[in-house]
Amino acid sequence: YGKFLSHEQISDLIKLPESQIQQVENYFQQGSSQVCESIVERSVHQDFLMVTTCVAQAQVMFPNLTLSAYQNWRDTKVLRSVILVDPTENLTLLGVPANLHQFISGIHGLTDTPIPQYHIGDTASANPSSPEWRSTDEAFTVKKMIELFGITYDGIEESTLGADVGQVRQGVIELAHSAFSAKSLATFQEKYGMPNNPIRKIFGTEEPQGNGADSKWYDAEASLDVETITALSGNVQTWDFTFGDSADWIDVVEKLLSTEGTPKVISCSWVNYESDYTLAQAQSVSREFMKLGLAGFSYFIGSGDCGPSLSPTCKQFDPQFPSSSPYVTSVGGMVVNKNTQDQETWIHSSGGFSTYFDRPAYQDEKVNYYLQNATLPPNPNGSVYGTTGRAYPDVSAVGAYEPDNVFGTTFNVSGTSGATPQFAAITALLNIHRYQKGLGPLGSLNQALWTLPKGVGTDVTLGESYATNRDGFCKSYLPGFKAMEGWDPVTGVGSPKWEVLLEQLTN
Repeated sequence: YGKFLSHEQISDLIKLPESQIQQVENYFQQGSSQVCESIVERSVHQDFLMVTTCVAQAQVMFPNLTLSAYQNWRDTKVLRSVILVDPTENLTLLGVPANLHQFISGIHGLTDTPIPQYHIGDTASANPSSPEWRSTDEAFTVKKMIELFGITYDGIEESTLGADVGQVRQGVIELAHSAFSAKSLATFQEKYGMPNNPIRKIFGTEEPQGNGADSKWYDAEASLDVETITALSGNVQTWDFTFGDSADWIDVVEKLLSTEGTPKVISCSWVNYESDYTLAQAQSVSREFMKLGLAGFSYFIGSGDCGPSLSPTCKQFDPQFPSSSPYVTSVGGMVVNKNTQDQETWIHSSGGFSTYFDRPAYQDEKVNYYLQNATLPPNPNGSVYGTTGRAYPDVSAVGAYEPDNVFGTTFNVSGTSGATPQFAAITALLNIHRYQKGLGPLGSLNQALWTLPKGVGTDVTLGESYATNRDGFCKSYLPGFKAMEGWDPVTGVGSPKWEVLLEQLTN
C-alpha cells in the first residue's frame, strides 16, 4: 500500500493505438472545412483530446449541435448546448463521421457547468424543527474545530513542511473563476490566532492573490475553502487551482496530473447532478478520478447541500455528481448541538445512492445494515430513489456556521463546502506523518475509511436530512434520510478524530 503508478505506467494501461488517436485528432484539427485554426492537445495519458476552437468551426465539427450563450450569476457568458450528447445515440445526429464512433467514448464541455455549494447565513428554512435550529447561532470557530477533532501538530518537523514533494502539500480547486483574497486570508488567520500561511502557488485564469475587493471574481466560496484548509493544517503548503466558466472535470484532473509537484491531497467544493450527464459522460469523468487514485491523490469533494437533492420533476432524488463517483471521497455535513454537544446531521447534507455507479463491495456490509434497520423515506415501487448504487457520502465534518471572512466581514457560512477542506486538511497532516516514516501518500481513501477497525472517529447517529430545491425550482421538500449507527446517507461513516486516524493510517 502506498506504492502508486507513474504517469507512464498509467498510460501503458490505457493508451490507444497511435493510428486511432491520429484519426480523431485529424478530424477535430481540420474538419471538413477550416473556418478558423483549432488547437488540439493530447492529455497527459493520451486518452483525451482537448480542442480549442471558434464557434463557427465547432458547428463544422458538430453540424447539428446548437450552441447558445448562457449568463451566470457573475454576469459572464458561457457557450453551452441544451442537448446532452450520448455517444451511443447522438454522434450520428451531431454529424461526427461514422468511422470515428468506435474511438469516442465521451464528449465533454458542451453541456456541463459546475455549481458552487455554499450558503451565507442561516439555511435551515426547510424545517424549523431541524437539528440546525438547535445548534449554535455563533460561528463554529477554528479553535472549536481543532478541539472537536482533537488535532495536534506534534511530531511534524519544520524541514518536512518545506519539502519539495506533493505528498506534504494540499490543494484547493475553484471553478467559475472563483477567487480568494490574500489580504482577507491573512486577516482571517490573524483574527483566529493562526500562523501566517499564505497560498504558496496559484494556477488559473485569474490573479486572486491581490486585495480581492476590486475583483468581480472574489467570493465566499474560494475564501471559505482556503481559509478552512489552512486553518486546520497549520503550516502545510497550500496550492490553489482556479478554472474559468468553460472548464469541466476533465480539465481539473488533467491539470492536477500534468503539474509538477501537485499536492496529493485535493479539496473541491463544487458539484453537479448525475442528471446533468449521460451515463457515458459520467463514466468518463469517474475514470479520470480513478487515475488520480492510481497516482496517489486523495480527492475530497462536498456531497452537496440539498439533502438527497430533488430532480427537475421535484418527485425523485437526483444524486450529486461527481460526489457519487466511487473514486472520490464525498464529505457530508454535521453540526454540534450547543446544548448537548452531540454531533447531529446538518439537514441539507446531500447523500444517497448513485443511479450510474454500482455499489463497491466494501460498502455492502454497512449499507445493507442501514437499509435493513433504518426508517427510510417513502419510495413507492422504487420511484423516488434506488438503493443498489454507490452509497455516499463517505464521511462528514462541520457543515454549518463555519466562519468566512469576505470583504473584511466575517459571515457564518453553511455547506459541505466548509466540511470538505476540514477532512482534506486532516488527511494532509496524515500524509506528512507518513512521509516522515518513509511511507507513500494515502491516495484513494474510500475503502480504508469504510473498513477501519476503529472507525474514523465519531459516529453521528442523530438527525436527518431533507430533499430540497434543485436550483430553486422545487417549491417544497421531501423527507430525506435519517442518521443511525454505522453508515448513513447524511454523515457517512462519521466525522474525524485525529488520534483514531493517526493510529490506523500512519503505521
